Amino acid sequence: MDELTGKIVTFIRESLLTDVDGVTVDADTQLLEMGLLDSLKTAILLNYIRDEIGTPVPPAKLTSANFASPRDIAATVRDSVVDTVALS
Repeated sequence: MDELTGKIVTFIRESLLTDVDGVTVDADTQLLEMGLLDSLKTAILLNYIRDEIGTPVPPAKLTSANFASPRDIAATVRDSVVDTVALS
């Protein structure tokens, strides 16, 4: 698992799933399919990505496919960095 995906997995485990017992989250866990990521948790995750990772995710990238798993979220963050640099 790459560093960015690892940070996202750790944040989800430690900050978003404190009220969920018996669930193991890894890079490929299907967060939406399993009901682990709702709108409030997505907003908290987006704030973490913006504030701690330093990359805002544009609204156009907020799709279920882009937030299906931690690996998909990391890919979306990377794409957002590329888009931000391209616009600069």
